Amino acid sequence: MAQTTKTPWRRRVPETTMPFIPDYRSTNAYQTLLFSRLESAGITPEPVAVGDLPALLRERAALPDPGVLNVQWTTPLVQRAKDPADAVRRRKKFIGLLDDFLTAGGRLIWTIHNVLPHEVEYREDEILLCRFLADRATYVHVLSAETVDAVADLYPLDPDRVRIIPIASYAGWYPDTVTRDDARARLGLGPDDLVLTTVGGIRPYKGHSSLLDWFEPAAQEDPSLRLLVAGRLSQHEGAEELLRRLDHPAVVARPDFVPDEDLQVWYRAADVAVLPYAAILNSSAFWLAVTFGVPVVAPRLGGLAAFEDLPFVRLFDPEVEGELGRAIASACEDLVDPARPEQWRERIQQHAAEHGPVQMAQAFSDLVAEAARPPRRRRGRRRT
Repeated sequence: MAQTTKTPWRRRVPETTMPFIPDYRSTNAYQTLLFSRLESAGITPEPVAVGDLPALLRERAALPDPGVLNVQWTTPLVQRAKDPADAVRRRKKFIGLLDDFLTAGGRLIWTIHNVLPHEVEYREDEILLCRFLADRATYVHVLSAETVDAVADLYPLDPDRVRIIPIASYAGWYPDTVTRDDARARLGLGPDDLVLTTVGGIRPYKGHSSLLDWFEPAAQEDPSLRLLVAGRLSQHEGAEELLRRLDHPAVVARPDFVPDEDLQVWYRAADVAVLPYAAILNSSAFWLAVTFGVPVVAPRLGGLAAFEDLPFVRLFDPEVEGELGRAIASACEDLVDPARPEQWRERIQQHAAEHGPVQMAQAFSDLVAEAARPPRRRRGRRRT
């Protein structure tokens, strides 16, 4: 008689999908890491193209349980309109379809990355869209506690529906095998150079022009001073002039996308990372520098203001003339020791490890799992 082989019993994880827009995972490690624990909870993130969103929302609204939608960056919804009339049409259409989805029992998690898109063209339509999302979202996922106050004048948030999941470091994500000497050799830098780095997309709000305003005379006074600039250059007014200024003997520039394996070079070669931003709410670039163990100069804005007391951070007020330069000078004087060029690395990387992506991803997975429960079985809202 044949024997029956018994399979060890395992709890079955209910499977569901979470449609989300937009999908930036190919170039945005934050979104990849944020979603990294969903599948272990039986939730599959399902990217949806903006053009396919109307059909998806109609289809979901007709189901007994429409499920959960996650809206991340709102830029593709309205800001890619061809003219003001198209922006109004796009906004009204999306709001109408989303309202039907929510009325049918669907749930919305809105992740706020910025107060408004950085290069906002249709401002009024964007604000009206954000007000609708703030009013109707099941949960509003924010990356820093400062978000609530930062957006309050444009679209107040209900604190009962806000969930704070702090942005994490990238500890363990990017390759980190290049030595300081090798990185400097690859970029044509000397071992005794005083090196600043700024990595990330080159866009107007990033403040590269203000950084160069300080750097150009500073490099004349200190021949050892060097500046690294790496990141894709957006096509904006002043882009050609900025490229001309980056063609400087003390600047090493790569105005293009930096592959993951090369990020370590642009950070490992540096003494200080500079974020010269004129406006910001949350910053992955801050955590990228911390991940590679580099001291940071950053604006006292948004979520970055909370890092004021970290010993390896120097903050500045972008509206005060000369503060950026003073913060850089302070970082170079206090945090750079030519005799021990990597004295801060281990300490800063320990901070990155303590704020790694696993906890962030688990918290987001838990939030989605809570929202995914059918409405009749969901628990009451928790106050953050």
